[in-house]
Amino acid sequence: MANTTLQALVKGVYGNSTLSPAVTTPMYPPEFYTLNVVTNFLNTIYIWVIFAVGFPGNVLSVIVIISMSKQRLATSFLYVAVLSIVDNLTIILKIIENQSRQKKLLIDETGCQFLYFFGLTCSAFANWILIIISAERFTAVAFPIKVRVIWSLKKAVGIMVGVFLFLGLVHSHIFATVTHYESYTCTVKVAFHEYLYPFWYFTSATIYSFLPATSVIIFNILIIVLLRRYSRQRRRISVDEPAQIEAQRKERQITIMLVIVAVAFVILTIPRCVCVILHNNTCSDERDFMCLARKEFFDSITIQLADTNHAINFYLFFLSGRKFREEFLKLFRCRRVTYTEVSNGSTQMSEIPVTESGM
Repeated sequence: MANTTLQALVKGVYGNSTLSPAVTTPMYPPEFYTLNVVTNFLNTIYIWVIFAVGFPGNVLSVIVIISMSKQRLATSFLYVAVLSIVDNLTIILKIIENQSRQKKLLIDETGCQFLYFFGLTCSAFANWILIIISAERFTAVAFPIKVRVIWSLKKAVGIMVGVFLFLGLVHSHIFATVTHYESYTCTVKVAFHEYLYPFWYFTSATIYSFLPATSVIIFNILIIVLLRRYSRQRRRISVDEPAQIEAQRKERQITIMLVIVAVAFVILTIPRCVCVILHNNTCSDERDFMCLARKEFFDSITIQLADTNHAINFYLFFLSGRKFREEFLKLFRCRRVTYTEVSNGSTQMSEIPVTESGM
Protein backbone atom coordinates (compact mmCIF):
# COMPACT_ATOMS: atom_id res chain seq x y z
CA MET A 1 0.00 0.00 0.00
CA ALA A 2 2.76 2.41 0.92
CA ASN A 3 4.79 1.55 -2.16
CA THR A 4 1.78 2.20 -4.37
CA THR A 5 1.43 5.65 -2.83
CA LEU A 6 5.09 6.42 -3.46
CA GLN A 7 4.91 5.24 -7.06
CA ALA A 8 1.78 7.27 -7.65
CA LEU A 9 3.50 10.32 -6.20
CA VAL A 10 6.50 9.87 -8.49
CA LYS A 11 4.21 9.50 -11.49
CA GLY A 12 2.18 12.53 -10.47
CA VAL A 13 5.21 14.79 -10.34
CA TYR A 14 7.09 13.53 -13.36
CA GLY A 15 4.38 11.83 -15.44
CA ASN A 16 3.65 14.93 -17.54
CA SER A 17 7.27 16.00 -17.90
CA THR A 18 8.68 16.43 -21.38
CA LEU A 19 12.07 15.11 -20.29
CA SER A 20 13.07 11.75 -21.71
CA PRO A 21 13.68 8.74 -19.42
CA ALA A 22 17.40 9.03 -20.12
CA VAL A 23 17.37 12.53 -18.63
CA THR A 24 15.15 11.80 -15.64
CA THR A 25 16.79 8.53 -14.57
CA PRO A 26 20.03 10.11 -13.21
CA MET A 27 17.89 12.16 -10.79
CA TYR A 28 17.43 9.00 -8.69
CA PRO A 29 20.59 7.74 -6.96
CA PRO A 30 21.29 4.00 -6.72
CA GLU A 31 20.20 4.01 -3.07
CA PHE A 32 16.66 4.88 -4.16
CA TYR A 33 16.35 1.73 -6.27
CA THR A 34 18.08 -0.43 -3.64
CA LEU A 35 15.69 0.73 -0.93
CA ASN A 36 12.69 0.06 -3.17
CA VAL A 37 13.92 -3.45 -4.02
CA VAL A 38 14.46 -4.31 -0.34
CA THR A 39 11.13 -2.76 0.67
CA ASN A 40 9.27 -4.71 -2.01
CA PHE A 41 10.99 -7.90 -0.86
CA LEU A 42 9.95 -7.31 2.74
CA ASN A 43 6.38 -6.48 1.73
CA THR A 44 5.92 -9.49 -0.56
CA ILE A 45 8.20 -12.30 0.62
CA TYR A 46 8.92 -11.92 4.33
CA ILE A 47 5.39 -12.83 5.44
CA TRP A 48 5.95 -16.26 3.87
CA VAL A 49 9.14 -16.63 5.91
CA ILE A 50 7.11 -15.81 9.03
CA PHE A 51 4.52 -18.40 7.99
CA ALA A 52 7.11 -21.12 7.28
CA VAL A 53 8.82 -20.57 10.64
CA GLY A 54 5.90 -19.59 12.84
CA PHE A 55 2.88 -21.64 11.79
CA PRO A 56 4.33 -25.12 12.48
CA GLY A 57 6.01 -23.82 15.63
CA ASN A 58 2.74 -22.52 17.02
CA VAL A 59 1.01 -25.81 16.20
CA LEU A 60 3.76 -27.69 18.07
CA SER A 61 3.35 -25.33 21.03
CA VAL A 62 -0.34 -26.22 21.31
CA ILE A 63 0.44 -29.95 21.07
CA VAL A 64 3.10 -29.75 23.79
CA ILE A 65 0.86 -27.67 26.06
CA ILE A 66 -1.99 -30.16 25.67
CA SER A 67 0.40 -32.96 26.63
CA MET A 68 1.72 -31.01 29.63
CA SER A 69 -1.85 -30.25 30.79
CA LYS A 70 -3.08 -33.86 31.02
CA GLN A 71 -2.85 -33.85 34.82
CA ARG A 72 -3.62 -30.17 35.51
CA LEU A 73 -4.37 -27.22 33.24
CA ALA A 74 -2.51 -24.28 34.78
CA THR A 75 -3.38 -20.72 33.78
CA SER A 76 0.11 -20.26 32.33
CA PHE A 77 -0.42 -23.23 30.00
CA LEU A 78 -3.81 -21.84 28.96
CA TYR A 79 -2.29 -18.48 28.06
CA VAL A 80 0.50 -20.07 26.03
CA ALA A 81 -1.96 -22.27 24.10
CA VAL A 82 -4.30 -19.35 23.34
CA LEU A 83 -1.31 -17.17 22.37
CA SER A 84 -0.11 -19.81 19.90
CA ILE A 85 -3.57 -20.13 18.32
CA VAL A 86 -4.01 -16.34 18.04
CA ASP A 87 -0.51 -15.98 16.58
CA ASN A 88 -1.39 -18.46 13.82
CA LEU A 89 -4.68 -16.71 13.10
CA THR A 90 -2.79 -13.42 12.84
CA ILE A 91 -0.25 -14.91 10.44
CA ILE A 92 -3.02 -16.30 8.20
CA LEU A 93 -4.87 -12.95 8.16
CA LYS A 94 -1.65 -11.12 7.32
CA ILE A 95 -1.04 -13.46 4.39
CA ILE A 96 -4.55 -12.79 3.09
CA GLU A 97 -3.98 -9.04 3.43
CA ASN A 98 -0.61 -9.37 1.71
CA GLN A 99 -2.11 -11.27 -1.22
CA SER A 100 -4.93 -8.75 -1.58
CA ARG A 101 -2.35 -5.96 -1.66
CA GLN A 102 -0.48 -7.84 -4.38
CA LYS A 103 -3.78 -8.07 -6.33
CA LYS A 104 -3.69 -11.90 -6.17
CA LEU A 105 -6.91 -12.02 -4.14
CA LEU A 106 -10.01 -10.03 -5.05
CA ILE A 107 -11.68 -8.55 -1.98
CA ASP A 108 -14.68 -6.22 -1.93
CA GLU A 109 -15.46 -3.53 0.63
CA THR A 110 -17.07 -5.93 3.11
CA GLY A 111 -14.12 -8.29 2.81
CA CYS A 112 -11.72 -5.42 3.47
CA GLN A 113 -13.63 -4.41 6.57
CA PHE A 114 -13.69 -7.90 8.08
CA LEU A 115 -10.05 -8.47 7.12
CA TYR A 116 -8.88 -5.26 8.77
CA PHE A 117 -11.11 -5.77 11.81
CA PHE A 118 -10.03 -9.31 12.63
CA GLY A 119 -6.43 -8.74 11.49
CA LEU A 120 -5.87 -5.73 13.76
CA THR A 121 -7.88 -7.20 16.63
CA CYS A 122 -6.06 -10.55 16.59
CA SER A 123 -2.59 -9.03 16.25
CA ALA A 124 -3.29 -6.66 19.14
CA PHE A 125 -4.87 -9.48 21.18
CA ALA A 126 -1.70 -11.57 20.87
CA ASN A 127 0.29 -8.69 22.37
CA TRP A 128 -2.25 -8.13 25.14
CA ILE A 129 -2.03 -11.80 26.08
CA LEU A 130 1.61 -11.05 26.89
CA ILE A 131 0.38 -8.32 29.25
CA ILE A 132 -1.90 -10.87 30.94
CA ILE A 133 0.94 -13.40 31.16
CA SER A 134 3.28 -10.81 32.67
CA ALA A 135 0.64 -9.74 35.20
CA GLU A 136 -0.02 -13.37 36.16
CA ARG A 137 3.70 -14.09 36.54
CA PHE A 138 4.14 -10.98 38.68
CA THR A 139 1.32 -12.20 40.93
CA ALA A 140 2.88 -15.68 41.09
CA VAL A 141 6.21 -14.19 42.22
CA ALA A 142 4.81 -11.51 44.55
CA PHE A 143 1.93 -13.56 46.07
CA PRO A 144 2.77 -17.24 45.49
CA ILE A 145 0.21 -18.50 48.01
CA LYS A 146 -2.71 -16.48 46.59
CA VAL A 147 -1.93 -16.79 42.89
CA ARG A 148 -4.29 -19.73 42.29
CA VAL A 149 -7.13 -17.79 43.89
CA ILE A 150 -6.40 -14.50 42.12
CA TRP A 151 -5.76 -16.17 38.74
CA SER A 152 -8.17 -19.10 38.61
CA LEU A 153 -8.94 -20.73 35.25
CA LYS A 154 -12.43 -19.24 35.24
CA LYS A 155 -11.08 -15.74 35.86
CA ALA A 156 -8.35 -16.25 33.25
CA VAL A 157 -10.91 -17.13 30.58
CA GLY A 158 -13.09 -14.19 31.60
CA ILE A 159 -10.16 -11.77 31.41
CA MET A 160 -9.15 -12.94 27.94
CA VAL A 161 -12.72 -12.72 26.64
CA GLY A 162 -13.07 -9.24 28.13
CA VAL A 163 -9.79 -8.06 26.55
CA PHE A 164 -10.80 -9.43 23.14
CA LEU A 165 -14.17 -7.68 23.31
CA PHE A 166 -12.46 -4.43 24.31
CA LEU A 167 -10.04 -4.63 21.40
CA GLY A 168 -12.92 -5.46 19.06
CA LEU A 169 -14.77 -2.37 20.28
CA VAL A 170 -11.69 -0.20 19.68
CA HIS A 171 -11.45 -1.41 16.07
CA SER A 172 -15.20 -1.47 15.35
CA HIS A 173 -14.99 1.86 13.48
CA ILE A 174 -13.40 -0.10 10.63
CA PHE A 175 -16.84 -1.21 9.43
CA ALA A 176 -17.69 2.44 8.71
CA THR A 177 -14.33 3.82 7.61
CA VAL A 178 -12.57 1.17 5.50
CA THR A 179 -13.30 0.52 1.84
CA HIS A 180 -11.74 -0.93 -1.31
CA TYR A 181 -11.05 1.12 -4.42
CA GLU A 182 -10.83 -0.53 -7.83
CA SER A 183 -7.28 0.69 -8.50
CA TYR A 184 -6.12 0.35 -4.90
CA THR A 185 -6.15 -2.02 -1.94
CA CYS A 186 -8.08 -1.85 1.33
CA THR A 187 -7.77 1.65 2.73
CA VAL A 188 -9.56 4.41 4.64
CA LYS A 189 -12.42 6.10 2.83
CA VAL A 190 -11.58 9.50 1.35
CA ALA A 191 -14.21 11.21 3.51
CA PHE A 192 -12.42 10.08 6.67
CA HIS A 193 -8.82 10.17 5.49
CA GLU A 194 -7.85 13.71 6.40
CA TYR A 195 -9.35 13.74 9.89
CA LEU A 196 -9.49 10.11 10.98
CA TYR A 197 -6.33 8.55 9.56
CA PRO A 198 -3.77 10.36 11.82
CA PHE A 199 -5.90 9.61 14.91
CA TRP A 200 -6.53 6.01 13.85
CA TYR A 201 -2.87 5.47 13.02
CA PHE A 202 -1.69 6.62 16.44
CA THR A 203 -4.53 4.89 18.34
CA SER A 204 -3.95 1.58 16.55
CA ALA A 205 -0.21 1.81 17.21
CA THR A 206 -0.87 2.59 20.88
CA ILE A 207 -3.16 -0.41 21.28
CA TYR A 208 -0.86 -2.69 19.30
CA SER A 209 2.56 -1.70 20.63
CA PHE A 210 2.81 1.26 23.03
CA LEU A 211 0.58 -0.04 25.84
CA PRO A 212 1.68 -3.71 25.60
CA ALA A 213 5.39 -2.83 25.46
CA THR A 214 5.15 -0.38 28.37
CA SER A 215 3.11 -2.78 30.52
CA VAL A 216 5.35 -5.75 29.77
CA ILE A 217 8.48 -3.73 30.61
CA ILE A 218 7.04 -2.61 33.96
CA PHE A 219 5.79 -6.05 34.99
CA ASN A 220 9.01 -7.81 34.03
CA ILE A 221 11.23 -5.30 35.80
CA LEU A 222 9.19 -5.92 38.96
CA ILE A 223 9.43 -9.71 38.42
CA ILE A 224 13.21 -9.62 38.03
CA VAL A 225 13.61 -7.40 41.13
CA LEU A 226 11.44 -9.75 43.21
CA LEU A 227 13.23 -12.87 41.98
CA ARG A 228 16.61 -11.41 42.93
CA ARG A 229 15.30 -10.38 46.35
CA TYR A 230 13.81 -13.81 47.08
CA SER A 231 16.97 -15.52 45.89
CA ARG A 232 19.04 -13.54 48.39
CA GLN A 233 16.54 -14.24 51.18
CA ARG A 234 16.56 -17.99 50.56
CA ARG A 235 20.33 -18.09 50.85
CA ARG A 236 20.14 -16.45 54.29
CA ILE A 237 17.37 -18.58 55.83
CA SER A 238 17.09 -22.30 56.59
CA VAL A 239 16.60 -24.82 53.82
CA ASP A 240 12.99 -25.33 52.70
CA GLU A 241 11.24 -28.69 52.44
CA PRO A 242 12.02 -30.70 49.28
CA ALA A 243 8.43 -30.47 48.00
CA GLN A 244 8.40 -26.71 48.46
CA ILE A 245 11.77 -26.36 46.76
CA GLU A 246 10.52 -28.41 43.77
CA ALA A 247 7.35 -26.31 43.48
CA GLN A 248 9.37 -23.10 43.63
CA ARG A 249 11.77 -24.44 41.00
CA LYS A 250 8.92 -25.21 38.60
CA GLU A 251 7.37 -21.79 39.10
CA ARG A 252 10.76 -20.18 38.55
CA GLN A 253 11.25 -22.12 35.30
CA ILE A 254 7.84 -21.04 33.99
CA THR A 255 8.52 -17.44 35.01
CA ILE A 256 11.92 -17.34 33.29
CA MET A 257 10.47 -18.85 30.11
CA LEU A 258 7.64 -16.33 29.92
CA VAL A 259 9.86 -13.39 30.88
CA ILE A 260 12.17 -14.25 27.96
CA VAL A 261 9.17 -14.28 25.60
CA ALA A 262 8.10 -10.88 26.95
CA VAL A 263 11.61 -9.43 26.57
CA ALA A 264 11.78 -10.64 22.96
CA PHE A 265 8.44 -8.95 22.32
CA VAL A 266 9.72 -5.65 23.71
CA ILE A 267 12.94 -5.80 21.67
CA LEU A 268 11.08 -6.49 18.42
CA THR A 269 8.32 -3.96 19.11
CA ILE A 270 10.28 -0.90 20.28
CA PRO A 271 11.54 -0.06 16.74
CA ARG A 272 7.91 0.05 15.60
CA CYS A 273 7.05 2.38 18.47
CA VAL A 274 9.88 4.72 17.47
CA CYS A 275 8.82 4.63 13.82
CA VAL A 276 5.24 5.55 14.72
CA ILE A 277 6.38 8.44 16.92
CA LEU A 278 8.55 9.84 14.12
CA HIS A 279 6.07 9.07 11.34
CA ASN A 280 4.56 12.57 11.06
CA ASN A 281 7.85 14.37 11.75
CA THR A 282 9.73 13.09 8.70
CA CYS A 283 9.62 13.92 5.01
CA SER A 284 7.79 17.24 5.25
CA ASP A 285 8.59 17.83 1.57
CA GLU A 286 6.64 15.34 -0.56
CA ARG A 287 9.05 15.90 -3.45
CA ASP A 288 11.97 14.49 -1.43
CA PHE A 289 11.88 11.00 -2.91
CA MET A 290 14.96 9.79 -1.06
CA CYS A 291 13.35 10.68 2.26
CA LEU A 292 10.12 8.94 1.20
CA ALA A 293 12.04 5.84 0.13
CA ARG A 294 13.92 5.68 3.45
CA LYS A 295 10.68 6.25 5.35
CA GLU A 296 8.93 3.39 3.51
CA PHE A 297 11.93 1.14 4.13
CA PHE A 298 12.05 1.75 7.88
CA ASP A 299 8.27 1.54 8.09
CA SER A 300 8.32 -1.85 6.36
CA ILE A 301 11.22 -3.29 8.33
CA THR A 302 9.72 -2.28 11.70
CA ILE A 303 6.39 -3.86 10.72
CA GLN A 304 8.14 -7.11 9.77
CA LEU A 305 10.11 -7.10 13.04
CA ALA A 306 6.89 -6.67 15.01
CA ASP A 307 5.22 -9.43 12.98
CA THR A 308 8.12 -11.75 13.81
CA ASN A 309 6.74 -11.85 17.36
CA HIS A 310 3.98 -14.10 16.07
CA ALA A 311 6.49 -16.67 14.77
CA ILE A 312 9.22 -17.16 17.38
CA ASN A 313 7.49 -18.05 20.64
CA PHE A 314 7.76 -21.83 20.19
CA TYR A 315 11.52 -21.57 19.72
CA LEU A 316 11.84 -19.34 22.78
CA PHE A 317 9.77 -21.81 24.81
CA PHE A 318 11.96 -24.66 23.59
CA LEU A 319 15.26 -22.93 24.39
CA SER A 320 14.33 -21.38 27.73
CA GLY A 321 11.83 -23.85 29.21
CA ARG A 322 13.39 -27.09 30.41
CA LYS A 323 10.03 -28.76 31.11
CA PHE A 324 8.63 -27.64 27.75
CA ARG A 325 11.74 -28.95 25.98
CA GLU A 326 11.60 -32.28 27.81
CA GLU A 327 7.91 -32.73 26.98
CA PHE A 328 8.51 -31.95 23.31
CA LEU A 329 11.43 -34.38 23.09
CA LYS A 330 9.43 -37.05 24.93
CA LEU A 331 6.60 -36.75 22.42
CA PHE A 332 9.07 -36.95 19.52
CA ARG A 333 10.88 -39.95 20.99
CA CYS A 334 7.64 -41.78 21.74
CA ARG A 335 6.40 -41.38 18.19
CA ARG A 336 9.77 -42.40 16.77
CA VAL A 337 10.10 -45.49 19.00
CA THR A 338 6.55 -46.64 18.19
CA TYR A 339 7.16 -46.30 14.44
CA THR A 340 10.48 -48.16 14.67
CA GLU A 341 8.99 -51.02 16.66
CA VAL A 342 6.10 -51.48 14.25
CA SER A 343 8.30 -51.34 11.17
CA ASN A 344 10.81 -53.85 12.56
CA GLY A 345 8.13 -56.21 13.86
CA SER A 346 10.05 -56.61 17.11
CA THR A 347 7.07 -55.75 19.32
CA GLN A 348 3.50 -56.93 19.15
CA MET A 349 0.78 -54.35 18.66
CA SER A 350 -0.58 -54.95 22.16
CA GLU A 351 2.75 -53.92 23.68
CA ILE A 352 3.03 -50.58 21.90
CA PRO A 353 2.52 -47.63 24.32
CA VAL A 354 -0.31 -46.08 22.33
CA THR A 355 -1.45 -43.79 25.15
CA GLU A 356 1.94 -42.11 25.33
CA SER A 357 2.61 -41.76 21.63
CA GLY A 358 -0.78 -40.84 20.22
CA MET A 359 -1.94 -37.24 20.04
